Amino acid sequence: MSIYVCKVCGHIEFEAAPENCPVCFAPKDKFDNNNTVFTDAMEKSKEGAVKHIPVVQVVQECGLVPEKPCTDILVRIGETLHPMEDKHFIQFIDCYVDHKYVSRIMLTPMVNPSVVFHLKETGSKVQIVEMCNLHGHWMKEEKL
Repeated sequence: MSIYVCKVCGHIEFEAAPENCPVCFAPKDKFDNNNTVFTDAMEKSKEGAVKHIPVVQVVQECGLVPEKPCTDILVRIGETLHPMEDKHFIQFIDCYVDHKYVSRIMLTPMVNPSVVFHLKETGSKVQIVEMCNLHGHWMKEEKL
């Protein structure tokens, strides 16, 4: 699978670069093909499996929006919680369904690296991509 990374905001696209980035609206020429973006991150951080790979829980019945079809995607960064310090933190967490971009949640060192996506989208798998300011992009995939 081809992976394209926006040089402006770090957004990931799978298969092909879009005409414009859905996050920052940068044009297609601002995307670089980088099929090793996730393995490069593993090489930067030996504790990657413990502190960077997202822990994803899929809850089929939404607790916040029960009146609509909704699936909760609970995300925590790291089995051992990733630090959130001024010099080392998670910048954003993105959600994809079947490799199609759904949403981004921005983070700062003032919060814990955990979020919830309330999905209306349906599909077979959810992909969660996070960006550490020091160690790059990390991804976890779970069945929906």
